Amino acid sequence: MFQIGFARVDITPPLGNPLAGYPKTRYADGMLDPLELNAIAATDGETTVLLITDDFIYITEMAATPIRKRISEKTGVPANRILLHGLHQHTTVRIGNRETVAMAHTVTDTAYLDLVYRKFCDVSLMAMDDMAEATLSVAEKETAEPISFIRRYRMKDGSAKTNPGCLNPDVVAPIGEADNTVRLARFHREGKKDIALVNFQTHPDVIGGNKYSADWPGFVRRFTEQDIPDTHCLLINGPQGDTNHVNVFKPAIKEPKEKYANSRRMGRIITDAVVELWDKTRPMKSEKVFGELDMVYVPTNIQGLDRIEEMKQKKKDYEAGLLGKLSMGDRSEISRICELKDETLFRKVPVTVLAIGDLALVGFGGEAFTRYAKVVREAVPSLYVMALCCANGGQGYMPDQTAYAEGGYGVSNSRFSPEVAEMTQSSAKSMMEEYLAQR
Repeated sequence: MFQIGFARVDITPPLGNPLAGYPKTRYADGMLDPLELNAIAATDGETTVLLITDDFIYITEMAATPIRKRISEKTGVPANRILLHGLHQHTTVRIGNRETVAMAHTVTDTAYLDLVYRKFCDVSLMAMDDMAEATLSVAEKETAEPISFIRRYRMKDGSAKTNPGCLNPDVVAPIGEADNTVRLARFHREGKKDIALVNFQTHPDVIGGNKYSADWPGFVRRFTEQDIPDTHCLLINGPQGDTNHVNVFKPAIKEPKEKYANSRRMGRIITDAVVELWDKTRPMKSEKVFGELDMVYVPTNIQGLDRIEEMKQKKKDYEAGLLGKLSMGDRSEISRICELKDETLFRKVPVTVLAIGDLALVGFGGEAFTRYAKVVREAVPSLYVMALCCANGGQGYMPDQTAYAEGGYGVSNSRFSPEVAEMTQSSAKSMMEEYLAQR
């Protein structure tokens, strides 16, 4: 008998913690809206899985692995059946552990870290306690207007540039195609609130500034629960490493109030699609539950290994103001090469699959590019696939294979060799096929 439960807890950090997502350190000085953990627990009577979304830019793998272990000890759910999903808002924090508090832009408040670890366990237990018999149905549609845009562009000089600036006359065309599809899984429960699992993908970096906010994912949760009575909403963010909210062919939005209003607008547009889909979902099987995690060891990107000393000097010169303004790509490549002296030959990337009947959630442990979602959907067409970014860890940008030939930001600073897409996508496909073989 299939059952599913939901739970939510507040995890807004104390003020003064460093916000993650930008090269320059920002410290939180207020709150626009709260940060949360949202969880669902699902079981078929034999196998139980947990999906916990967190309003963090991500949790480092070094923290996610012990958190999953602790949740497993408290709940009895095996650690490989637990998926921690960072929604990647840039008005939140990065969570490490006591051994990684020296990392840039990572929370150093160990008392808060201890609380976060505890709350992950709490929300898991609460979701399991809330489980009730349910049915599953799904639907999808495009948003009424595009709100996700490719942020990598081909320029007139032939180069690839990320965030080239609005109304830039040197922009030729985007490199790739954004996905503006809202995917909905509806879990109907007799006698308890229904659960809306909403999947959309773009960078939640709309607001900026120094105040905590869950950005557009938070608005989607709040608006959905407001517009559809007796419903819990959980939002999952798909591969978004090469997208954001900026339409470069229109004037830029610069004022803080306008940015917050734009985030709200995006949440409203996504929610309107959910509301329209709510009574149009098609039934899917939900008889079996599955969970598996694979640590994929991807070769490290060692390009520039012979330029470490040159880049260390460049970094000093830039920080001293001697190099003027550098592009995002140049700054990030300098940082990547400077850190190569401490790199390993391989970096481990968590790839996770949770399945409920015909629905499969596929999580990549980093900022995968948009195409990852399309590849895994097409790889196993008999399953309804929703893809997730920053799942059980955040290992930086994971470009698709074609992007490596294009270059630019997100590629030059990726910690992975070009095999990352094929290796992680193959891992996901293998786990989905393993699941199908067990049904």
